[in-house]
Amino acid sequence: MTCTDYKKRIFEKSEDYSYLLPDAPIVRKTIDNCRRYSPLIVGGKPADPKEFPPMARLGHRQEGNTAWFCGGTLISNRFVLTAAHCFDSEDGDVNVVRLGDLDFDSDKDDAAPKDYAVADNIRHPNFTSTELYNDIALVKLAEDVRFDQYKHPACMPFETGQNMDSFIAIGWGSTRLAGQSWSQLLKVKLDRIGDEVCRRVIEESDDYPLGFETSTQMCVGSSESKDTCNGDSGGPILVYHKDYPCMYHIMGITSAGIACGTPKIPSVYTRVHHYLDWIMTVMANNK
Repeated sequence: MTCTDYKKRIFEKSEDYSYLLPDAPIVRKTIDNCRRYSPLIVGGKPADPKEFPPMARLGHRQEGNTAWFCGGTLISNRFVLTAAHCFDSEDGDVNVVRLGDLDFDSDKDDAAPKDYAVADNIRHPNFTSTELYNDIALVKLAEDVRFDQYKHPACMPFETGQNMDSFIAIGWGSTRLAGQSWSQLLKVKLDRIGDEVCRRVIEESDDYPLGFETSTQMCVGSSESKDTCNGDSGGPILVYHKDYPCMYHIMGITSAGIACGTPKIPSVYTRVHHYLDWIMTVMANNK
């Protein structure tokens, strides 16, 4: 199937989302942030129009005013994957999700933004607000997303990511530590960092009383001044789909940064592959 044929298929309304998911029995049955130090894109460059249609921005809207504070990833016509700590924002609960946008300060860019009300926020049952383990959650939208070139889902991972060398991080977060959020969606290529590095960098602390956990967390960074930073929390790190170059697998969720943009100091990401069963169960039970 060509990229063009593939996009044509996903833009047609369908209840069959099996092509988005890894080949596992539970998946076939279920077809169907933020702490202020948390990660934003440092050293990135602007994304192209329609380059990242799964990208979502999460916020709280009250009396016509919206505070945007986290990222997320569309994974079906009704669910957005994000970080659980995004539900602890000082700005309020997540009650609005924007899809299809590129530059939040422009109405002349090649984008098709639409805001969706939130029906439910579902965080992992083993996440606690005092620690950053199991930092994963799902946002259920109040209406179905109609797929097009600006809005369509990322695919679930087929592997853990342990053997992958690099990833693409995206977000609207701050471009420097303690900086202002960037209005345009940014992208940056980051590298997998050895788990032994994260074990040394992330010592036991209040946030990580057990230190770095290889099975549930990913260690990603760069030898250059490139990173995620404040405001990127909940957003994805992606790899290209192995069969369809126009699509992506979501491998990780931006969880916490240690020193935004500091060379050789990695950030921590939730390993999505570890939580596939939980994700699919939640989606199946909340149709």
